[in-house]
Amino acid sequence: MVTTTAVTAALILLAGCGGDDKKSDSGSENKGGETTTSATPSAPAVPSFDPPKAFAPAAAYPVMRDKEHQFSEEKSQSGIAGQVALIGRWTGLTGHDVADPNKTWTIKSAEAETTKVTDATKPVAVKVDGKDVALVAYTESDKGNGTQKPSGLVVVHWVDVMTGQKVAEVAAKVSTLQGTGDTAAGTPNVAGVAYDPETGQVAVGVSLMGSVSKYQTVYADPKTQKSTILPGLSPAAVHEGVVAGAPGPADPGGSAGTVVLADGASGKVTKQIPLKQASLKPLAAGAKHAYFYGDKDSAYDSGTKGQAIFVVDLSTGAVTQTEPAPPSDSNVEVECLADQATAVVCTTGTVQGSSLGIVGFDDATGKKAWGYTEDSGGRVVPRVTAAFHGVVYAQTEAQPVLLDAKTGQDLPSASSSSSPGSSETPSSGDTPSESDSPTGNESPGNGDLGLFNGKMASPAAVSAYGGVYGQSPSGDTGSVDLESVCIFLKPTA
Repeated sequence: MVTTTAVTAALILLAGCGGDDKKSDSGSENKGGETTTSATPSAPAVPSFDPPKAFAPAAAYPVMRDKEHQFSEEKSQSGIAGQVALIGRWTGLTGHDVADPNKTWTIKSAEAETTKVTDATKPVAVKVDGKDVALVAYTESDKGNGTQKPSGLVVVHWVDVMTGQKVAEVAAKVSTLQGTGDTAAGTPNVAGVAYDPETGQVAVGVSLMGSVSKYQTVYADPKTQKSTILPGLSPAAVHEGVVAGAPGPADPGGSAGTVVLADGASGKVTKQIPLKQASLKPLAAGAKHAYFYGDKDSAYDSGTKGQAIFVVDLSTGAVTQTEPAPPSDSNVEVECLADQATAVVCTTGTVQGSSLGIVGFDDATGKKAWGYTEDSGGRVVPRVTAAFHGVVYAQTEAQPVLLDAKTGQDLPSASSSSSPGSSETPSSGDTPSESDSPTGNESPGNGDLGLFNGKMASPAAVSAYGGVYGQSPSGDTGSVDLESVCIFLKPTA
């Protein structure tokens, strides 16, 4: 049950929102961002383990409903870069320093009044010039000024998480809109994303409403702050400037079963690799190889017999084929995550939610390293939520679990606690300070654990400083206009 104090604090913070997106008097201008800090001594260093293998809940950041997009399907997305927990929304990106709960910042997605955000990617962690940087991309429609025609845009932000300042920004025009409504032809939406965690280079896949050429990819580099458009392509991987992808479904003039390798900076196609598949779905956004899920029959009512995962070397074009699970008579979904080191893990399941199998790859070679299915006996196929530096974080019906990313074996973990320590439990007298008040739609509060429901889940994103995941509001939080709660888990081992 959520404490009355937590709910009251959230209500007080709501009253301080104002909804006018004005900068706080205590904030400092930072290239479109807003920073809130308090005049308190420096916080102690946050514990770190690389990779973390046990957690305890340490903060709960409320995410208020977005009144600007209340009728859309937009939901907040959690991430973590270094020691900063991230909350991404269509309105912008908010960072909470987990070492100092009074240090927060927000970078708006768009500054111009003529621009409307239509979609956003999940915030992810990358390195730029050795700094921990958050990467997020938005699709936007701009109704234009004067005689300018309305246009569709892809805008990419790279944000230094320790300062809350943008280190780079790229905007690319991807369409001319036919009208100004939410469903105007040419309106862009995110169709996929691939990125290089070592350089911050990114490829954003875009689908266009009502367009003849429906799919395209925008490649962007934080070093050059330039972009290139690759038409008719859905991205699967970016590594050292090379983009891998496949033509989007039903894209005219393209072969859906062909892998394309291209130079990101110039857009020049360097290799085309036919795989004789009816369709290819890009997988594993942050890997060094390109991973695709292919099937030989794309008709919905005939199932996806003959499905396989194809791994493509970005430098040579060499292809490895792996059967991910026993053939199924129902449509199959495949999801893959890279651990930002040397491994990729993929899970397969039916669209109805039944797990079929899990398989791990050595990302240095692209070869299968391990795997098992629901029929293997003795083990359940977990729902994988994150992967980081050799560890796979997953959830079973009973509990969160850890797997070795290289071998697939269960990892013994130090005891994790679902209860915060006494020093982390808010007292009945806790009230938010003036510096905690938000300046717009960003999450208010300083991590009040009164919003934690007491049931720790597997993290959706992990760094050496901990993990984060989104929690649905429950209990007394029904009296507050909460969309969700971002839970920060500190590492204990």
